[in-house]
Amino acid sequence: MNEEKQPIGLLTMTKETKVGVFFGAFYLGLGIMLGAFAAHGLKDTLSVYQMGILQTGVKYQLIHGVALLILGLFCSLYQQRLFYIALICIAVGVGLFSFSLYAIALLGISFLGIITPIGGVFMILGWFITMYAVFRNK
Repeated sequence: MNEEKQPIGLLTMTKETKVGVFFGAFYLGLGIMLGAFAAHGLKDTLSVYQMGILQTGVKYQLIHGVALLILGLFCSLYQQRLFYIALICIAVGVGLFSFSLYAIALLGISFLGIITPIGGVFMILGWFITMYAVFRNK
């Protein structure tokens, strides 16, 4: 049986997808660099407490970097504005959350700890918007 295969439609990379892929790749690349730098270059400089704070920031940044790549694809696949809003919430949340933790761990700027939970709220909001977008999708 020599059936001809139909061409697969190419995924259109929308502006929203590009934003998601950009921030996902940026957070992933930077997370790997910071994690490696901390593990190898700062292991004798930072306290266990500081290293834990830094590792928490890196972990959330890496996990959400992958999530931003996926949400960027959802923007192209489903063409729903809600996925883009969720993507922006998560990107902002990761920036606030992780970078405030980096400032606390590396620079000792403890008053920035007030920003960390704001970043967490943005990430949570982004995930709730994602859940809503999935159930709203027809």
